[in-house]
Amino acid sequence: MPAGALERAVELLDHMATDGAEATIPQLAAQTGIPASSVYRLLAELERHGLVVRTTATKVALGIRLIAVGRDAEAGLHKRLVRPAQSIMEELCRETEETVIMTAPCALEALVLHVVETQSHSVRLSYVRFRRGSLDRGASAKVLAAWLSDADRRRLLRSVEEPGVLAQALEVIRRDGFAYTANELDEGAAAVAAPILDHRGQLAAGLSVAGPVERIHGRVEPLAAQVQSAARAIEARLRRSIRPVAS
Repeated sequence: MPAGALERAVELLDHMATDGAEATIPQLAAQTGIPASSVYRLLAELERHGLVVRTTATKVALGIRLIAVGRDAEAGLHKRLVRPAQSIMEELCRETEETVIMTAPCALEALVLHVVETQSHSVRLSYVRFRRGSLDRGASAKVLAAWLSDADRRRLLRSVEEPGVLAQALEVIRRDGFAYTANELDEGAAAVAAPILDHRGQLAAGLSVAGPVERIHGRVEPLAAQVQSAARAIEARLRRSIRPVAS
């Protein structure tokens, strides 16, 4: 595959997934900036592998093979990340009496992997699994952005309208070890989030406590300490789950 072709193919799949509808080659070329001739060649290769399908003579859609790949990825994420964190998230929910969320980076988006909803309040936040959102809005997303690799952080900053403002916010999050936002992603909602790092010290996921602003705003510091402690406990479990490879 020519240099850069894989990146362009992934970009095409990402645009098709975001739109969720059939697309034509001119539409995909306009959305991605990839020349129409290259879009045609890339789609032909993706179709050969079952990743896209032609629905009409002029339109394409995501292929069925992606369902199988996605299901396998979901099972792997549950085993690798969600299962070790589940009981810790449930305990954090009981302690804080707020909803607890695990998110993970997905390209330049935050993806909700697991949610433990509080039953302590009639008014509480509810999030759908696999909800996607921009990495530049909300504590559960910004905490991921703050621990992205340098290359991915530069890509994110190039994609926003005020890169300087976001860069400064991410530096503060890294300095403090947690993120706090209010009324940023959802009106009336606030969240405190901390990163979950893998055994290499690289970003694995984010852990958040979220609720109405009036319940979160006055206890940011204690909530941050609780979220960070829970994140460290999850990290310890992730490290224990890694078995040495026999030589």
